Amino acid sequence: MKKYVGFDIGNHAVHVAVTKGDKTLRSVSERLPEGLVQNGRITSTESMVEFLKGLRKNYKLHGKRAAVVLPPGLCYCRRFSVAAMTKKQLEFNLPYDFHDFITDDKSNYFFDYAIVDSVKDGKGHVTEFDIIAAATKKDLVSDYIRMFGKAGFKLTTIVPQEIAYVNLLRKSKLAPHRHGVLDIGHNGVRLYLFSGDRYEGVRLVDYGCNALAPVIAERFGVEGDFVTSRYLETNFEGATELEECKRIYGAIALEMRKAVNFYRFNGGGSLEHLHCCGGGAKNVALMDTLRANLPLKITDISEFFPSAKDGVDYTMIAAAAGATL
Repeated sequence: MKKYVGFDIGNHAVHVAVTKGDKTLRSVSERLPEGLVQNGRITSTESMVEFLKGLRKNYKLHGKRAAVVLPPGLCYCRRFSVAAMTKKQLEFNLPYDFHDFITDDKSNYFFDYAIVDSVKDGKGHVTEFDIIAAATKKDLVSDYIRMFGKAGFKLTTIVPQEIAYVNLLRKSKLAPHRHGVLDIGHNGVRLYLFSGDRYEGVRLVDYGCNALAPVIAERFGVEGDFVTSRYLETNFEGATELEECKRIYGAIALEMRKAVNFYRFNGGGSLEHLHCCGGGAKNVALMDTLRANLPLKITDISEFFPSAKDGVDYTMIAAAAGATL
């Protein structure tokens, strides 16, 4: 079995998973220089190359084969149904199924898909395909391949975040049930919905732990994302438990409650669990608020890893690990 190095490049930090087969061997999380990534987009590929070189050297990331997760802002991923057709017809029609998302020339994009299920008529003939498909820009893929190559890695896999979690679910030993992955990130909160290992959709909140920064800055008289984040990560003088912070936790919990209810009322069924990951999952006060306001069990995402290893921070590197599978 070959080693892979999986990367999840966020707005705030890079999270790395070193895997071999379906086992995660190591986890690394390193804060990014401020402004290097904005809204999921790398502002300077040369600076990112130097950053990745530093990671490779400092953490002895000797495995050259790399996989990277693309966040929703850089990749469109959706599930839909189409009439049964040939492979050639599917590939021809696929770009047109993204017309609500892609307004520029579709020849600038890569498209990929997988058939999740099929519907048959009374005679056993397939009449419809249930498909999950993704699209991303060709120049983005080229930039990533070149960037990782300069940093000493061979980028072999690029996957949407949704598919990274699907990969994890397929390797896990969880019994099939309706559940969600709640990714509480720095710049947003995403609730990925699943039935077993089948991706159903995503609900977004366009702010995350960054919404707490102005509160910390004002209360403690500090400036800069690095400083305010450290205050929150260490719960400096009860920073995470400020009433102003609790109001933001309440707003996030309300949005998640709406999403869970919307899913149920629109035929998705009742979710049984939420598996939490991301930096916000380490905020005890935030997690307490979610548990108090959401009518379902909330756990961390380590359940996705049947071969858990001590010292691996699964909360932060779940998507990175899923990208390598």
